[in-house]
Amino acid sequence: MNKTINNISAPILDKLESLRVLLVDSDEFAQDLMEGMLRKLGIKSINRSLEGHAALEIIDNAINLPQLVICDLAMPGMDGIEFLRHLAHRGFEGGVIISSGADKRVIKTVESLVHAHRLRFLGTLRKPVEKEALLVALMDLIGTVPNNVYGQIQQLTPEEIRAGLDADRLETFFLPRVRLADRSVAGAECLVRWRHPERGLIQSVAFIPVAEEYGLINDLTMVMFGKALAHLGEWMRKGYDLNLSVNISMNSLNRLDLPEVFADFVRQAGLNTNRVILEMTESRLMSDIPTSLEVITRLRLKGFGVSIDNFGTGYSSMEKLKQLPFTEIKMDRTFVCSATTDDVARAILESSLKMGHALGLNVVASGAETREDWNLLAAIGCDEVQGYFVARPMPAEEFVAWKTRWETANCKSKG
Repeated sequence: MNKTINNISAPILDKLESLRVLLVDSDEFAQDLMEGMLRKLGIKSINRSLEGHAALEIIDNAINLPQLVICDLAMPGMDGIEFLRHLAHRGFEGGVIISSGADKRVIKTVESLVHAHRLRFLGTLRKPVEKEALLVALMDLIGTVPNNVYGQIQQLTPEEIRAGLDADRLETFFLPRVRLADRSVAGAECLVRWRHPERGLIQSVAFIPVAEEYGLINDLTMVMFGKALAHLGEWMRKGYDLNLSVNISMNSLNRLDLPEVFADFVRQAGLNTNRVILEMTESRLMSDIPTSLEVITRLRLKGFGVSIDNFGTGYSSMEKLKQLPFTEIKMDRTFVCSATTDDVARAILESSLKMGHALGLNVVASGAETREDWNLLAAIGCDEVQGYFVARPMPAEEFVAWKTRWETANCKSKG
């Protein structure tokens, strides 16, 4: 281990030194061992808690919140599973490591739960924890540690959203989508961010739920949709052959004129509707079945692609595929990022891929983070992939330059 630490570069050691860590474990001896390993890596800011309630008090009262939580599962009072749920509800942006000696099947289920909560999962450390495994998990975190003083997402108020829409605070970022067959760039998914005058760039979870609750989601969607199409139109006019995926709130499917409104936006941007894929989250898709059926079907008639996002995590997946005219399914990252090590996740991924192809649907894998993920998805015949292995979300002005670099380095020769 000392050799490994000695080989770590100075910038990485600086990041480790500034890392804020919260240990949540009912075993004080295990905490002592973990704290000792962390301090040998240069980490100085370490808080400890023996169970979930006390850990949440630390989080709620902290000025500079933890950037990493290392959590046991079996604890008195609030156990680790319940604690992770509360952590997710607080919009925690830092990394999460599970440290446990529980049964492997229990741990696999908890790992799936952590992914479902959209927490930044760094891995599981089996007790007794090995120093090398801890360092590997930390390496995955330090490039994405949130540095702001909030450390978690603080939701905007309805008033801030109204004022921010008027002040043009909404920004679009783009997450590339790549074809596995020839490694060419198929297009991008548009992600929305909020440029706050004091807090900087804010994730969508800080304002989308508020906008939905207070009836502001349609205004926000129209601004985002218009900005995204403007960028796609610019790229197309420069000769780039791209498609654009846009996330649509389920609340918007109650708007019966949505197909006409979206089609008008596309025409004004000088585009064809077949260039636009509307992504809809599976778990919330059918809150109003008759209206949703009508709106989605009319969007398809106007030429839009329709994607079922987070496929496999919601309910009645097969029934939705039978009812609605989807053109694409996007496999949830829960299955993608664990398929190389989890036989159950791989079986779900492969069976969903075969079913999607049998129905004539494009199948996209979301959340590919490693070369192993990419190789597996290519081997089983997945159509497209997106995730941090390919690229992180980027501003529009960086996308074309990234596309050129990627295809120069990765595309197979056509000669």
